[in-house]
Amino acid sequence: MGAFEKYRVELWNRFTQLWDDPMDYYQWAYILAALIVSALISQILARTIFAPGSRSFRFCHRFFQTDRKVGSFFILSALTLWLGALSCHAIFPTDTPYIFMAAQFATAISIYRIVSALSKGRFVPRLVGFLMVISFTLTLLDALGPIVSTLRSLYIPLGDLQISLWSLLSGIVSLFILVWFAALSTRFIDSTVNQRDEVPPSIKVLISKLSRFFLYVAAILIALKIGGIDLGALAVFSGALGLGLGFGLQKVISNLISGIIILMDKSIKPGDVIEIDGAYGWINTLRTRYVSVITRDRKEYLIPNEDFITNPVINWSFSDTNVRIRADVGVSYDTDLDRAIEICVEATQSIPRILKDPVPNCLVMGFGDSSIDLQIRFWIKDAHSGVANIRSAVLLSVWRKFQEEGIKIPFPQRDLHIKTAPESILPISSGE
Repeated sequence: MGAFEKYRVELWNRFTQLWDDPMDYYQWAYILAALIVSALISQILARTIFAPGSRSFRFCHRFFQTDRKVGSFFILSALTLWLGALSCHAIFPTDTPYIFMAAQFATAISIYRIVSALSKGRFVPRLVGFLMVISFTLTLLDALGPIVSTLRSLYIPLGDLQISLWSLLSGIVSLFILVWFAALSTRFIDSTVNQRDEVPPSIKVLISKLSRFFLYVAAILIALKIGGIDLGALAVFSGALGLGLGFGLQKVISNLISGIIILMDKSIKPGDVIEIDGAYGWINTLRTRYVSVITRDRKEYLIPNEDFITNPVINWSFSDTNVRIRADVGVSYDTDLDRAIEICVEATQSIPRILKDPVPNCLVMGFGDSSIDLQIRFWIKDAHSGVANIRSAVLLSVWRKFQEEGIKIPFPQRDLHIKTAPESILPISSGE
C-alpha cells in the first residue's frame, strides 16, 4: 500500500470514528453552538460598530482592500472554539480533539481571509493557503511531529556553523512572513499618520521612512535568529562589510543622512515651491535618496538630497505662502508721473490673483537714459501656480491702461551729429 493510499485510509477511518462514541456528541453540540453564537455576534457587529459610515467601517475600508472582505464570523468562531477547547482541557480530564480540530480549521480560514484582504497581490495568499492546507493535513494525520523531528536531525554545514534543515526552512518562512508583516505595519502607520492634520508633512515622511527602516531590519534579524544563525558570529563579517559599503556607497549614505536631516529640520516639505540651481517648481515627494521637484512645464527633476544641504535653496513657501513679485516699467520724461503711478497700481489691483492686502504699490527707481524707471511691487499667495505668468499679466494690464491714457513707453534713442571735418585731415587730391 502506497503512502497516499495509507493517508487516504487513515483519513477515512478518522472520519468514521466521529460517530462511534456518543460522548463526542457534546463536542459537536458545542461546535454548533459556537458557530451560531459567532454568526449572531457577527451580524450585531455588522449593524453597529462596523455599520456603513461608522469610524470603524471607514478605517477598515481605507486600510483593507476594497474588493475583499475579511468578515468577523470566522474570527469569532476561532476565538470561541479555542476558548471552549482550552476550557474543556483544563476542566475535564478527557480530550476534546474535535473542538481542537474545528478551532484549528477556523483559525486557518481566518488567517487566509485576513492575508487575502491585506495583500495587494495573489502570491502571498496562495502561499499561506498552501501552507495552511499542508499543516492542517499533517496535523490531522499525526504526521507533523515525525516530519519535524526528521528535519531537525538533518544538518547543513555552513563553514563553522551547523544549521538544521528545519531551522533553515523555519528561517526562510519566517523571513517571508516578517517582511510581509513589516510592509503591513508600515502601511498601517502611514494610513494612521496621514490622517493627523496636526502633524507636519515632513514629520509624516520622517515617521514613515524611519518606521519602514527599523521594521525591515528587525524582520531580517529575527528571521536570522529563528534560522539558527548566531548573530554574534556575524559581527566581524558585518564590520568588514560595513567598512566596504561605507567607502563604496559614500554618496548614497550621504544622500540618506541628508534626507533624514531635511525631514528633521523641516526646511522643505511636500507642496513647497522652491528654486534650486535654476530649477523652479514644487516638491512632489521626498524620497530616501532624492527629492522630486515638478516644474511648471511638467518636467520632474530628481535632485539628490545632498544638494539641498550644500547648495543655496530658495523656498518660496517656507514660513509664509505670501510672495512679493516685482515688475519693471519705464515711461517717457514728458509723462505725468503721478498719473502713471496711479495707473500702474489700478492695473495691478484688477488682477484676481494679486492680494489686496498688502496693497500693491509703484515706486520710482531712477532716471534712465531714455525713460523714468518705475517698479511695481505686488503680493501673491499661490506661487505654485506660477510667477512669470502673473508678472506677464501685470505688464499686459499696465500696457493696456497706458494705451488708453496715451502714456508712452519709450525705447532707446540716439542722436548722431555730423560736423564738417577740418581741412588738415581732408584727403589730398591726386592733381596737387
